[in-house]
Amino acid sequence: MLDPDLINDLRNVRDVLVFTGAGISAESGIPTFRDRMTGLWVHTDPMEIATPMAFRRNPQRVWDWHVHLADAVRVALPNAGHLAIAKLEQRGVKVTVITQNIDNLHQRAGSRNVVELHGNLLRLKPFIDEDAAFAVKQPPVICPLCGGHAAWDTCDPCANHADLAAIQLCSGPVPHCPCCGSLLRPDIVWFGEMLAPEAIETAWNAVESCELLISVGASLEVEPAASLPWCALDKGAWVIEVNPSPTELARYCHASIAASAADVLPGLLDQVAIGSMLDDPLNTFKKWFIAK
Repeated sequence: MLDPDLINDLRNVRDVLVFTGAGISAESGIPTFRDRMTGLWVHTDPMEIATPMAFRRNPQRVWDWHVHLADAVRVALPNAGHLAIAKLEQRGVKVTVITQNIDNLHQRAGSRNVVELHGNLLRLKPFIDEDAAFAVKQPPVICPLCGGHAAWDTCDPCANHADLAAIQLCSGPVPHCPCCGSLLRPDIVWFGEMLAPEAIETAWNAVESCELLISVGASLEVEPAASLPWCALDKGAWVIEVNPSPTELARYCHASIAASAADVLPGLLDQVAIGSMLDDPLNTFKKWFIAK
């Protein structure tokens, strides 16, 4: 499937960036956003369930929609693509996963260096209503526990991080921070919100250092993340696309494989850094010891 010269180059790679989109999670049964909007929520405008304004207007409706999605995420399992990425890291290769997904599947597969550009659905954070906070003369009181704008006059000194961590995205009323009373929401990027600056900075740094970028299941339609593979190409890294529906990147990258991540990644990643491991006696011994 790949040019023999490219395979030889992959065998000496030591720094890999894997950029993943909704496609890899869809193989685990998690519908893409577009699929969700054409399924159960076909009559729901995304602007009514995935924006800060929507949460301000009707927090319970927004919460319930995300609870439904969280139920699907919790029962999903990492597929062979997720596991292959984690296995590459376990072989001693430097692997950075930059993902647009919010499902935690990379971490559950065993990947440790994961940058979540769009957040994590199963993690909560305070809802900060900037419009309401700055509409009054008094500056908001910042909660020492959740970092949100306190809804209660006095924060509860007895509340701790374990109390906050125990609150999950599940059916029922929208929960509040146990310390300050601020409403909690999923820790994901909604329409109209900016990506976390630290996540973007980490992603760009990973692009600068990587020798190989593999774009997996990404439509490359959402900026600024869509620019990552192109920047890797510009700086001279090897770039491979794995996607059943190739994007515009396919015309310019070093290889484009029109197939699923679960089918392709195990074999493809077995070709990466083989030469580097053989050049390093310690890594060779580790590989032999684990195999035994």
